[in-house]
Amino acid sequence: MFAQSTFITLRVPLIVADQLPTDPTTRTHLLELGLRQWHVIEALEEYRQGRGALAYAAEQAGVSLREIIPLAYAHGLTPPTDPETLTHPLTLDQAAEL
Repeated sequence: MFAQSTFITLRVPLIVADQLPTDPTTRTHLLELGLRQWHVIEALEEYRQGRGALAYAAEQAGVSLREIIPLAYAHGLTPPTDPETLTHPLTLDQAAEL
């Protein structure tokens, strides 16, 4: 959670507003989850277009390489990995190749 906070006003369709939780803390958590997801999608799209390695996409998304690999698969990408990549520590050389 952030140390400082601010109030903002967002215009959203009524159908979305009706689904928002009433608790401000829960709304903040929902926004944080949505931002995380958005960052992942944006980073994976850059990776899909060949603008950087998967390790770079993970860094841009603010997640670990181990987290972004299954997310890449979930978004229809097939990163060059082997099963050992998911269970053993990566070397810098391995990460640079992804």
